[in-house]
Amino acid sequence: MSADGTGKFGGCCEVLKDVLESDEFEPLIAEDDDGILYMSIGMVDPEKEDDPNMVDHPVFFCPFCGTKLQTPEQVDAKAKA
Repeated sequence: MSADGTGKFGGCCEVLKDVLESDEFEPLIAEDDDGILYMSIGMVDPEKEDDPNMVDHPVFFCPFCGTKLQTPEQVDAKAKA
């Protein structure tokens, strides 16, 4: 969703829309169940697990066109809900 709350993530440009809708690969940018858009920024390899875990960070601006997508306050509110 855009920062003003008027639409889904990916409404700002075709590139972000394509990234979010593609089933051809595991995306590094994705919307979680709470409606927060995250970007994977690294991996943590815990010693006792077989698979590494991704480290995610909220995306505030579209990395492709620069449009404001969500605010820290919106992310905090959704994460606490």
